[in-house]
Amino acid sequence: MNFSFHLSLCLLLLHISLPPQSVAADPPKQTQVDQNKDETRPRAKGKKQGSKIVKPRISDTVRANIYADNWFKLFINGNLVAVDSISFIPHNVVSVDILPEYPMTIAVMAKDNADKDTGLEYDNTKIGDGGFILKFGDGTVTNSTWKAKSFFHGPIEKDIAEPKTTHTPIPENWFAIDFDDSKWKQAVEHTEEAVRPKDPFYENDFQGAAWIWTKDLALDNTVIFRTRIASPPNGNPLPRAWPRGKIDESEKR
Repeated sequence: MNFSFHLSLCLLLLHISLPPQSVAADPPKQTQVDQNKDETRPRAKGKKQGSKIVKPRISDTVRANIYADNWFKLFINGNLVAVDSISFIPHNVVSVDILPEYPMTIAVMAKDNADKDTGLEYDNTKIGDGGFILKFGDGTVTNSTWKAKSFFHGPIEKDIAEPKTTHTPIPENWFAIDFDDSKWKQAVEHTEEAVRPKDPFYENDFQGAAWIWTKDLALDNTVIFRTRIASPPNGNPLPRAWPRGKIDESEKR
């Protein structure tokens, strides 16, 4: 065996016995971190990061029909919702869309037209009568379960010749959710014949609702009603907790 052949054979055996050359793995990719983002800041509770706010649509509202002899203003959960735009005659039905939130505290101030000193109407010539009725699309209606209190009464004993009246101060927070009406009497239901509503009443849906006032339909001229609705009376499920804002009324004039 010549020397060159022997050298070649040795080199071949040496190459076979060496371990395969290891290949270096690619270095891990560096994740870029937004230096302006605080990774330690906790996420908002009850809200997935990046999720969209689900807002109510008009289809989530219910229609409210209200009729007063002669005038009213309506609060729901302490917020002013509707005011009768006509102070005396003609009688009208006010219809608005509301987004109910339960429990729902409804507070209404209703007024029969009456002179503050005599309690008479039509230029101090006669005694008028009141009446209030309401129906919401969720099944809320006026009835004797509501609370009612008179704050203006007259003419006392129906004395038209020498009419006198009594006035009780109206509490500033009569419309608030936490107002205490526990000592108020229940509203009294009156017949349609006694109230004698005008044409617009018959053109709107008040089925199932009752005319309410205090016991004295003729002499109690300013009446406040209150009620609390725990859930939709028609059995519908409770609405979702929509995001709600509140108008700042401090700068209103």
